[in-house]
Amino acid sequence: MMATQSVSIDNYQEGQQMQVVTQTNSEAEQRFSEGNTAGGGSSPSSAESQKPMDADKGSIYRHPLFPLLALLFEKCEQSTQGSECITSASFDVDIENFVRNQEKEGKAFFSEDPELDNLVSFLFLSVLVS
Repeated sequence: MMATQSVSIDNYQEGQQMQVVTQTNSEAEQRFSEGNTAGGGSSPSSAESQKPMDADKGSIYRHPLFPLLALLFEKCEQSTQGSECITSASFDVDIENFVRNQEKEGKAFFSEDPELDNLVSFLFLSVLVS
C-alpha cells in the first residue's frame, strides 16, 4: 500500500507541474503510437496535428487556475489510494489559500481566452464532482 503524503499548493509552482505532466503525457503518447504501428495501422495524428495539440496542452498548463486544479486532483487521487480520509473542508482551505496567494501576487484568475476558461472550469467540475 502506498503511504499518503501531505500536499500543498507550494508543490505546484509555475513550470514544475507542466514538466511532470508533459513527461507523463509523452510516455502515454509514445506507447499509443507504438501500439498503432505494431498493429500495422497508421497513427491517427500526424506531426502537423501534434503541434496544435501541444499548443493547446501548453495553454492549459499555463492557465492561472491550473496549479489549483492539479493540487485538487492529486488530493482526490491520494484519498482513493490511502486510508486517510480527506474532507471537503480540506479542499476549502486549499482553495482559500490559493485565492489569497493569487490576490497577494496580483495574478489573474482567468485567461484572455474564454474558451480556455470554460474548459478549465469544466475540468474543475469534473474533479470536484468525482
